[in-house]
Amino acid sequence: MRKNVLALSIAAMIGGLGFAGAASADVVVGVAPLKPTTATTMSFAEGGVGHALLVPYFNAQNGNMTVMHVVNTDTSNGKAVKVRFRGALNSDDILDFQVFMSPGDVWTAAVTAGADGVAQIVTADGTCTLPALAKGQNQRFVTNRLNPGIAAPDQANNTREGYVEIFNMADIPQQLAGGLTAVNPATGVTSTANPLFTAIKHVNGVAPCTPAVLNGTLQNFTSAATVAQAGFDTPSTGLLGDWYILNVAQTTTFSGSATAIRAENAGTQAIANFVHFPQTDSNAPTPDQYTADPLFRTLNVFTQANVAPTTVPAIAAANYDLPDMSTPYVTAPSNTAPLTQARLLTNALAVTSIANQYANDSSISAKTDWVFSMPTRRYNVASNYAAAQTGGNAAQVRYFSDLIATGNGVNDERFNPSNTSLITTGGAICVSSTGQAFYDREETTTTSGAVFSPGSITQTRFCGETSVLSFADAGTSVLGASVARQNLSTGAFTNGWSRVDVSNSVGGQSLGLPILGSSMIKLSNPSATAGTSGTYGITWPHRFTFPTVAP
Repeated sequence: MRKNVLALSIAAMIGGLGFAGAASADVVVGVAPLKPTTATTMSFAEGGVGHALLVPYFNAQNGNMTVMHVVNTDTSNGKAVKVRFRGALNSDDILDFQVFMSPGDVWTAAVTAGADGVAQIVTADGTCTLPALAKGQNQRFVTNRLNPGIAAPDQANNTREGYVEIFNMADIPQQLAGGLTAVNPATGVTSTANPLFTAIKHVNGVAPCTPAVLNGTLQNFTSAATVAQAGFDTPSTGLLGDWYILNVAQTTTFSGSATAIRAENAGTQAIANFVHFPQTDSNAPTPDQYTADPLFRTLNVFTQANVAPTTVPAIAAANYDLPDMSTPYVTAPSNTAPLTQARLLTNALAVTSIANQYANDSSISAKTDWVFSMPTRRYNVASNYAAAQTGGNAAQVRYFSDLIATGNGVNDERFNPSNTSLITTGGAICVSSTGQAFYDREETTTTSGAVFSPGSITQTRFCGETSVLSFADAGTSVLGASVARQNLSTGAFTNGWSRVDVSNSVGGQSLGLPILGSSMIKLSNPSATAGTSGTYGITWPHRFTFPTVAP
């Protein structure tokens, strides 16, 4: 019987599956018999195909459904893929699992709100997952890593918005790497054929998903030889992704493509490190070498007071917490390698201004929401809910990673104690823009007078990892967002465009902020006749300017 080892947040579902005595190493640099690691850097792939993907926003609020498509464009190799959903407030892990894609495969799934308000995922796809996501059966998201100091309905709400990380942990070749041999468990025949590839390869549209073979991946691999013998190889590129937010009752759809990250060498796609970790809840080995997440680390991590808090991490990382965006993909693991990778990816995402259009024309019932997603912020600053629950020292709640690792602490980081703040209720971490300007469609402009509610804030604040700005809509806005939302109550024109300044000056340099996102405009045709849909959704990606320097 296949064991259910779905590692969702901190939930311990799989006791007894740890491998006693197994050596602790899960990032393996490619050497024989694996394909050699040739990548030297990572970049955001303008072509949309890469080793990793970021879906900047999902939403299951107000009847919305978010649908994701992940495509393996590699027609030779399978892919061992990690999928992780993170909450909008502070990037807390609310669901993660592994997907084993065969060559040319497409994996699809939809996120909706369950009857209890907690988000859930469902798929009609036959692609193998570990643990199994049965066709048509809802898998509830998990709230264990969310702020325990908020009520259950608020925890449920925190699962209904966020973003998604997707990683190619390893390739799965048709033949075992390096000409190794293995026994086919079904036939008993020894050959170079890869049993893992056979287990995930669709036959007449159905993947076998052989439990004994997939469960064989539930271990910590320590060398290139053991990686190859298990049926893996070092990861190449080939993933692309798309998403759409659909509201059937309101006949409205917003859509976009996932942001692709590619490991490369001299501008050409290359082979990265093997970064597979078992989907188990046993403690992850030496997490300082594998993640920049400040809640998992003991080195180069500081509190608001710029003090190293303890030698014990705020949260003990489990194997299912890895890999993440900072796991060393092109260099050998070390205590500073994840910090360097997180810094370089954040630099690549950093922008100094955001521009886009908005519309609030009452004649067509137009409404506008802007989405801001900062998918690398978690690797620089995170909220330690445990400190807030113990009564009390607010200076112990914000944990910062020292990504530059210069020995000067975290005051020179893009997110630091001076430019971030904490909302005590809920625990959201905020960073403010420098200012904004609004323009109508006839060249009129205003740079003052804008008020953001709640309160009387006069500049855009990003309170949450993935936040939403609604334009003059204090009610249920375009997306029905409520986790990390603010409303521009006055100051903008009815229709026009806006520019938000996020120059973020630190130490005299404009470092910017790592932001993705879109303007989502909903409108209605007042002349639509009975039986004809008259509601429409428009998605326009943000446009940016970029820093001239990077930390």
